Amino acid sequence: MGGKVEKRMSRDETKQILMRIQSTFPNWKPQSDLRFVIETWNEYLSDYDYEQVKAALKAFVMTDSSGFAPSVGQLIEILDRLGNVGDLSEMEAWSLVSKALRRSLYYADEEYTKLPEAVQKAVGSSHDLYNWATTDMKTVENVIASNFMRTYRQELARVRELRKIPANVRALLENCGNKPLLESQG
Repeated sequence: MGGKVEKRMSRDETKQILMRIQSTFPNWKPQSDLRFVIETWNEYLSDYDYEQVKAALKAFVMTDSSGFAPSVGQLIEILDRLGNVGDLSEMEAWSLVSKALRRSLYYADEEYTKLPEAVQKAVGSSHDLYNWATTDMKTVENVIASNFMRTYRQELARVRELRKIPANVRALLENCGNKPLLESQG
């Protein structure tokens, strides 16, 4: 799953991250008890490896000019981006669909199953692939491609947001709705 590893960051490593933040942002003064701040940050970042969080903090410091210390969410955003550089762009995803369309008059089911999951969700079904394959090329290249890319962009944004939620929290949310929020993204 997106940049996460099996090794969990320890409480002492979380303290080191917070000390790095404090030394980089001297005006950063937590409003809560320091023990509570350490426990909270550790809870939210413990699914990540210390070296990953340290790299995300460094990336934040080197690219942010606001002068404000990062939030946990900002570090997780960087961790997700660093861990998921393989996400397809809209054009790359459409290229896969376009290639699948060439064989979808006869092999739509087979072509659909070859597509990555986020692309499949943006397409809809193998039946949609078949229908698109029977549509004139001008419509496919203009209207369908545009609609697909918009839908893919929305699906990718949904997947990216869900990837940031720890697995145990996602499991609790899924238990409430009995529907997987995020299938494996290989």
